[in-house]
Amino acid sequence: MSTISLFDPAGPRAKRRHLLLEILTALIVIAGAYLVFRVLYDKGELSAAAWAPFAEPGLWALLGQGLWNNIAAAAVGMVLSMITGCLLAFGLVSTHAPLRRTCRVYTDVFSSIPLLLLLYFTSLVLPNYGLKLGDFWFLVIALTLYSGAVIGDLLRSGILALPPGQAEASLALGFSHVGTLRLVLLPQALRSMSPALVSQLIILFKGTALAFVLGGYMELLRSATVIGQYYTRSLLQAQFVAALGFLVVNIALGALAVALERRQNRLAAQEPLPVTAAEPAPVPAHR
Repeated sequence: MSTISLFDPAGPRAKRRHLLLEILTALIVIAGAYLVFRVLYDKGELSAAAWAPFAEPGLWALLGQGLWNNIAAAAVGMVLSMITGCLLAFGLVSTHAPLRRTCRVYTDVFSSIPLLLLLYFTSLVLPNYGLKLGDFWFLVIALTLYSGAVIGDLLRSGILALPPGQAEASLALGFSHVGTLRLVLLPQALRSMSPALVSQLIILFKGTALAFVLGGYMELLRSATVIGQYYTRSLLQAQFVAALGFLVVNIALGALAVALERRQNRLAAQEPLPVTAAEPAPVPAHR
């Protein structure tokens, strides 16, 4: 398997230049980290008294409940986004022009609007029209509107990237257009786009922190803020712990996306076994 390089290999001078840039960058990062450490140390943010409240189990229980609420909203939002995305993908590759254009308008609009504006729309506008829901569902609806549009476009790209012969063979076997999409094309698109879907899940999970503006949903950032308001000396520490919570979950999801991408590359690199026709049996000579 050959690899294609977009640039020529670096020569001796370029390698020395790259090494100097790496050393300079490392020194800048170390100096910046030291300055941050000195400022925090001088202000007492690293003292034992500032971290003393975190010895209480109830504090960790509150943070854990907040993190669980983030995960729950992201999980429900991802399931609904996958359903919405699959339906949009069907519409985006439909042979009916009105349906295709309607789905295209939906994906272009909702993938372009910031998630925070969608959250304000669901929590402030929808209740005026009689939709009385909890903050959890307002958050989930906003996540679904945004992420569903993105996933729909991802699956459309995955379907169009498949060889056209598969759809033609399915239609020749008697499958309808919808049956071909549902049974033949969509499963392959989901498999090929799985790394991108996991990356979208990371974006969706980070978007759950915007529920902080609702005030009534006790997610991780809200939990850290409540702790900081009660223990005024530990506000920065609580925010730091909340950031670590988001970091751990996102790193785990990122590792899953990398593993899926490597698996896709490994499967793509496997060449099919050559199919050779069986040699005909020798015809006995007549005597």
